[in-house]
Amino acid sequence: MAEGNPQKDGRRVLIIGAVGRVTDETFSGSAGLLSAHALQMQGAQVTVYEQDPSPDSRPRDWNFGIYWAQVPLQDCLPPHLQKEVENAQVDEHRAGDDEVMPIRNGETGELLKAVPILYNIRLARKRLLRLISQGLDVQYGKTLRSVSSDGHHATATFVDGTFATADLLIGAEGAHSKVRDFLVGPVNSALNPLPLVASVTIAKLPKSAALKFKEYASRLMVIFHPLGYFNWIGLHDANAPLEPGDWTFMMISSWNSPVEEDVSKLRDGGSEAILEDLKRRAEPFEEGIRELWRSIPEGTKCWHNRLSEWIPPEAGWDNRNGTVTLVGDAAHPMTFHRGQGLNNAIHDVASLARHIQSQGFTAAALDAYEKEIIPRAREAVKGSTENSLSVHDWSKLVQSPLFTTGLKQK
Repeated sequence: MAEGNPQKDGRRVLIIGAVGRVTDETFSGSAGLLSAHALQMQGAQVTVYEQDPSPDSRPRDWNFGIYWAQVPLQDCLPPHLQKEVENAQVDEHRAGDDEVMPIRNGETGELLKAVPILYNIRLARKRLLRLISQGLDVQYGKTLRSVSSDGHHATATFVDGTFATADLLIGAEGAHSKVRDFLVGPVNSALNPLPLVASVTIAKLPKSAALKFKEYASRLMVIFHPLGYFNWIGLHDANAPLEPGDWTFMMISSWNSPVEEDVSKLRDGGSEAILEDLKRRAEPFEEGIRELWRSIPEGTKCWHNRLSEWIPPEAGWDNRNGTVTLVGDAAHPMTFHRGQGLNNAIHDVASLARHIQSQGFTAAALDAYEKEIIPRAREAVKGSTENSLSVHDWSKLVQSPLFTTGLKQK
């Protein structure tokens, strides 16, 4: 990879990685780093450009499950890192063929359904990113200003005045992708806001609450309330030597909110206002679940956002003669309630690597990749939105994909 005056030989790839906004962070990163490894294994010279000033600069974390993408994940990482992925899990538990995700009635606490999640891997985002950053050239503090392509090479220009040119540029910077803006235009690239909002926190709960959680679930649980609330409560870090009382949890509450309703007032109130709102919304819940929310310590960081989607056009995008494309949330931002985002991103990366391995760094390889992923992405985004709307409507809950299909691909 060269900046400013690139050489004209060899295959160079630049990846635009995680991007965040002050009011609405997106959690890309995995797709970009996986792409870098996958294409590095194809012999490319790869550089990843990240907006963040350092790997741990964001206060907000996340965790996610790999359910049906474990096989293609092996195609995205070198063997020594494949063996280490499980070490990025939220705890030391290893799921077997009897693993389930309990779905509970928030009003009564009763078990509505135990959704099979056989052999799932539950990964903490920051821990995973530290792992899969190994062996890569990652340039931090690089905020993308613009993208261009002459049909032979693509160029990324950064806010600091530098630029980088390569044979292939991959947008992996999440829902607010500027690379997507370039490919389809800023109007067609705009996110579609949905009538749903969510508040999220990563909280260290006291020992009594941590043990109460264990009465409901081993690792994670989903809770639906007849009033239209969706809750996700699960372990975020319970690895030894941590004991109950030092465990952290990822806790999400989402609910219906008309698109025209402004979310900025709650969001601008900061963590204190969001946490107060979360505890108020937990009041109608069964006593034990309500206690989990009440036990979140004052001063805990919280975030609030409106949910959105972007459905890729059926015809795809103009990859500029195979020089620019998208992977992960940049290609298909979707809602989180069925945990499909990362699994689809892994499939994107494995598919891209497979077509490049077969046809080289050519326009034909990029065309074949996009022809494969776009129908899947369209279905995944639409299905995720359908599910998200359904799980906030008690009358439609049992028909939702989460109930009927679980966390499988279809």
